[in-house]
Amino acid sequence: MDQVIDHLKSLDTKNRRLMFRMFIFYLIIALVYIGLMIFDPGPDLVSENRIIYLSYILIFIVSALFFRYHYRKTYRVDYTAPVLKMLEAARDRHRFMKPGKVWFVLFLVIACDVIVTWVMLDSSWFIGWSLLLKIVVIQLSYFAIMALSLLVGFLIWRRKSRPLVRNLTRIIEELRRDETGSLGS
Repeated sequence: MDQVIDHLKSLDTKNRRLMFRMFIFYLIIALVYIGLMIFDPGPDLVSENRIIYLSYILIFIVSALFFRYHYRKTYRVDYTAPVLKMLEAARDRHRFMKPGKVWFVLFLVIACDVIVTWVMLDSSWFIGWSLLLKIVVIQLSYFAIMALSLLVGFLIWRRKSRPLVRNLTRIIEELRRDETGSLGS
């Protein structure tokens, strides 16, 4: 049990650092795009480009807030809480995809897909292509990259966090059995 909690604390510390770095990264990128919009009002920055810039800024700010939220959530973990409650919270925290994260990821993937498609349609890579062919190639490429990213994320999670989640599930089940067994006696 002590080994599991030590491993949990170590993983939480690593995740907390990662969340903070990602928060800072997305915040800096948002500030860079804000700076580009303000300090580069060139003739090629038409209203369509401004909408694209604002969309990027919104996506980066939402992403930064998402990572800040999870950083604070991980920072506030209470290891002195009742054991069963603390272990269940840890298991939920280290699951691969929870409904809240799934909705956020879907929002980001779809929002980025719209922006990337919009930007790429005017790219010089597709000169002479029909609109439908451009959209199909962009979508296939984009979702192939997203699928690869999901696979890499899953493989990293499987190697680093899945053993912990399995151990936590096993310990929680044992504690519940002991709890119900002692109540029935």
